[in-house]
Amino acid sequence: MITLRRKFFLAFQRMLGQQTDTYAPHGIPVVVPHTADLAIRYLLARGEPYEAPEAEMVMKYLHPGTAVIELGGCMGIISALVRSRIGPEARHVIVEANATLVPICAANATRSSPPERTEVVQAAIDYSGARTISFDTGICVHGGHVIEGEAAGGVAVPTIQLAELVRTLPDGPFALISDVEGAEVPMITAETKLLARVDLLIMETHPKVYPKGEADLAAMLALVTASGLVLVERADDVFCFRRPTAS
Repeated sequence: MITLRRKFFLAFQRMLGQQTDTYAPHGIPVVVPHTADLAIRYLLARGEPYEAPEAEMVMKYLHPGTAVIELGGCMGIISALVRSRIGPEARHVIVEANATLVPICAANATRSSPPERTEVVQAAIDYSGARTISFDTGICVHGGHVIEGEAAGGVAVPTIQLAELVRTLPDGPFALISDVEGAEVPMITAETKLLARVDLLIMETHPKVYPKGEADLAAMLALVTASGLVLVERADDVFCFRRPTAS
């Protein structure tokens, strides 16, 4: 019933001559094709908030010229907002595990910059040591996550680590934006030295999927704080840290 209602709403919008593939949820135009996730298109067509905490933090704290690593690019809606903030020449590296989303993400992320300034990597953040890992794309594109074993219905996805991505950036500080459905815990634990280069960290956390729940969350946040980053804002499970010396 929900699916039919959403399809009817979008079809009615098209009958009225409304665009149902071009949206501007944060004032930045993005294209979400008719073949893409129905739930997201319905949400955008109704003008409902999309990743509002992350978007507000990007607009408030991300400065022009900043190099950015963005983990979990999805359809590139936040990516387009990031590009609008950092300008056309800053380096922007995006990781997205779902292969069907990569071209959509890339198109939105490069709309206002030379293509060579943006790189979209199809991979999953992982610290198990495996070269590939099983990934479940989920019912909704925001539900994609790493799973145990390909027999569970996942697809094999190449793995990558933060250190590999950082090597593609120019020297100096960078911003890290992360929404990787639980993979942030092993990443922060393994990459504490790299945190010294991070001037801005916007991270959605997922304590419900952590093995030790809130204890894992607390331990991870303690590592972030120990790196010299300071919590400046929190909205539900989204945290924003800045380095005090960052302008």
